[in-house]
Amino acid sequence: MTLRHATAALLVWLCATACAGAGEPLSIERSATAAELFPVDQARALRSVLPADERVTWTLRLPSTTPRSVLVFVSPDASADPPPGWAAVLDRHAVVWIAARDFGNRAPSNQRVLAALMGLALAQRDYLGAGARRYIGGMSGGGRVASTAISTFPHRFDGALYIVGADDFGKAEPARLAAIAANRYVFLTGDRDFNRREMRRVHRRYQERGVAQTLLLDLPHFAHQYPGADDFERALAFLDGGAGQ
Repeated sequence: MTLRHATAALLVWLCATACAGAGEPLSIERSATAAELFPVDQARALRSVLPADERVTWTLRLPSTTPRSVLVFVSPDASADPPPGWAAVLDRHAVVWIAARDFGNRAPSNQRVLAALMGLALAQRDYLGAGARRYIGGMSGGGRVASTAISTFPHRFDGALYIVGADDFGKAEPARLAAIAANRYVFLTGDRDFNRREMRRVHRRYQERGVAQTLLLDLPHFAHQYPGADDFERALAFLDGGAGQ
């Protein structure tokens, strides 16, 4: 990281600390390149996915208290803001929200996975302390990307929230399967969701492979949509280690 970027990160951190100390959440935009976030050899290896000097912009929301976890979110469209009603839940659970702008379903899936991993690296570098939990989530096509990201890089995360979209991770060698099974997963669908059958099937496949820490929220009168605050909070409570029921 260059001196210029280090100075910018320090200024953002100081502002965030002041705002958090005042008991106010803070919503900002951050941008970075793969070269700024990953070691040189990793950034070079990723050039076929995204040029090392191409900037990605995230919406980042810091809670009003010291963060206990981060939720890297993958949206199905270009937006990156938390859905209505979620902000208060993020504050209660002291969650940092980070989502890449302009990385919706029209972007290549491998670029969306990389943007999510970059967002996680940025949040860990600048905002999270040791022991903070790392979650990834997504809605519809974003949920599919989230499921790909955590099953490919299970050691980088502690849990995932799949909202009306998820893919089966297929066969996995014993070490990777053990890492996948160590994490926690919420599958959220409903009786009016056109992806409901697939969501239930993927959830069942997780269980059949020994991934025991899962929660299926199959909601009544729920279509292909974002959940409200109460159901989002149930999902977060489960990811944090609660029963979620």
